Amino acid sequence: MAFCPVCGEKVADSAVSCPKCGSPLGEHATAQNNTQQKVNDFVNNLNNTADYSSEFDPRDAQDNKVYAVLAYIHILVFVTIFAAPQSKFARYHANQGLILFIFEVIYSVIMVVVSNTVGRIPVAGAITVSICGLVSLIWLILAICGIVNAVNGRAKDLPVIGNLHILK
Repeated sequence: MAFCPVCGEKVADSAVSCPKCGSPLGEHATAQNNTQQKVNDFVNNLNNTADYSSEFDPRDAQDNKVYAVLAYIHILVFVTIFAAPQSKFARYHANQGLILFIFEVIYSVIMVVVSNTVGRIPVAGAITVSICGLVSLIWLILAICGIVNAVNGRAKDLPVIGNLHILK
């Protein structure tokens, strides 16, 4: 008889998972841990971009975190642009948020065109519109990266699009 490493329940030697808590056992636990590690590595590397935090006044970052966060919430980027024009930290995040917003708008226009053309074809349209919907998750992931950086007082580029600059 073996024991579950998570809850301590007695389990049969041939068990794949714990009958009480459902935790994987043996080889299955190792495979799940490897998958979990790969996901963690991907998430950690996703936000491994240029970091300009040392160029900003920590007090400015602390005082303007709210504006920096708003920059990543679609049209609220304009609140940051107009409400905190003197803050270099908020302006940095406003630039990142504005780039993200522009890409979101362009993508939305393309998606409307695609859904109104290809979307009318029964099977191909459903598949295409579903794929477009999944691709739109990219904007959410980028916004979350920006918000996490802003909340932590960091000035880091967004993955892929962060090296573009509109605002000075």
